[in-house]
Amino acid sequence: MKLTVTGIKIEITDGIRNHLNDKMNKTIADLGEAADVHVALSVEKHRHFAEITVKTEGFTLHSEEETEDLYTSMDKTLEKMEKQIRKHKEKAKALRKKQGSQSKNQNQD
Repeated sequence: MKLTVTGIKIEITDGIRNHLNDKMNKTIADLGEAADVHVALSVEKHRHFAEITVKTEGFTLHSEEETEDLYTSMDKTLEKMEKQIRKHKEKAKALRKKQGSQSKNQNQD
C-alpha cells in the first residue's frame, strides 16, 4: 500500500504519521500492495479536516470528516472508508455468486 500524507496549513509530525499507519494497518490493510492511499489533513481555526482517497484496481473511494480534534477526524474518516470498502467487497462477492450461478444454469441447458 502506497501512503501519501499531505498537510495543508499543518505540519505532518511523526506522531500523526504513526497514528495513520497504525490505524490503516488495522482497517485498510486487506486492499493489498496495489492500493494507493492519499490522506489530506488541514486546519482552519478550530476545525480539523481529514480526507482520504483510496485508488486501487477497479474502484476509487473517498471519505472526509470535520471535527474539533485532528485525531478524531482521522479516526472517523477511516471508519467511513472501512464501511465503503466492506460494502464494495460485499457487492463484488454477490456479483461473483450471481455470475457463477448463471454460468452453472447455462451449462445444464
